[in-house]
Amino acid sequence: MKKIFFLILAITICLTGCSSPERKAAGKLSVVASFYPMAEFARAVGGDKIDIVTLVPDGAEPHDWEPSPRDLTRLGRAKVFVYNGIVEPWADTSLEALKERKIFGVEAGRNLFLVNGKQDPHVWISPRKAMKEVQAICQAFSEVDAKNAATYEKNAANYLSELQKLDTELVKISQAAKRKSFVTSHRAFGHLAADYGLTQISISGISPESEPNPRDLKNLVNLVRKENVKYIFFETLASPKLAEMLAKETGAQSAVLDPIEGLDEEGKKAGVDYLKIQKENVEALRKALCE
Repeated sequence: MKKIFFLILAITICLTGCSSPERKAAGKLSVVASFYPMAEFARAVGGDKIDIVTLVPDGAEPHDWEPSPRDLTRLGRAKVFVYNGIVEPWADTSLEALKERKIFGVEAGRNLFLVNGKQDPHVWISPRKAMKEVQAICQAFSEVDAKNAATYEKNAANYLSELQKLDTELVKISQAAKRKSFVTSHRAFGHLAADYGLTQISISGISPESEPNPRDLKNLVNLVRKENVKYIFFETLASPKLAEMLAKETGAQSAVLDPIEGLDEEGKKAGVDYLKIQKENVEALRKALCE
C-alpha cells in the first residue's frame, strides 16, 4: 500500500509540480537534505552555490519521522537529494517513485554502516565517517554542477580540515583514557567508539524509543559499577529519565552526549552547529574517560 501511495503521489507531482515549480534562487543547485547532519554537510560543501531544503524539521526525532505529501512534492523538485541511509527507510522508495524526475540521490553513508558486525546508521557521529560523507556529497555536487566543482572541492577541503581536528582530539582522548567505556541513553555512538578504540554501553537500542527491561537495567547498574563509569550520557531530543535514573542508582553524574540528529529550540537560538556540538561532545568524553 505504501508503494502504491508513493507512485500515485509521484504522478500527482508530475502533473501539478512540473508546470508550477517552487521559486528557487536563480542559478543555484536545488538540494533537498533528509535531516540535520546531512543538511549541515551539504551546506558546508555547497556554500552559496546551492539552495537547500531540509525535510525533517529541527527538534524532530528522525528515526520515527515520515514524509508528508508536501515533503515529497519538495523532494520532487530537487536536483540532488542528500540522505544518510537506514535512518530514512522512505528515501529509496521515494526516489524510485520519482525516478522520472531524475533526482540525483546521494546516500552519503553507503558502505559505512557496518560496525562490530551489525548495521548502525549513526555514521555521521564519528568524524572519520563524517569525512567520508562530506566527500561523497562533494563528489555528487561536482558531478551534477560541474561548473562549480572547484568551489565545492575547496569548501569540502575547508570543512574536512575541521573534522580532522576533531579526529585528532578524539585520538588523544583515547590514548589518555583511564577508562575506555562510556554509557549512553541510546546506541548512537557505535561508530565513534569503534573508530577510536572505545566501548559504548547503551541503555536503549538503535532507536531512542526502545527501552530496556528490568533485567537489562540491573545488568547495566552492575556493569557501570564494575567499569567505574563516572558519567551517564543522555541526548537532547529524547527523554533523559532512564539515564538520570541509572546515574542516581550508581552514583554517577548525568551529562549530555549529543547524537546530532537535529537541533532543539535552545540550540537553534544559540546558533550552534555540527562542529560546535561535536566539540562539546569531545570535551564531555574527555571528562568522562580521562578525569
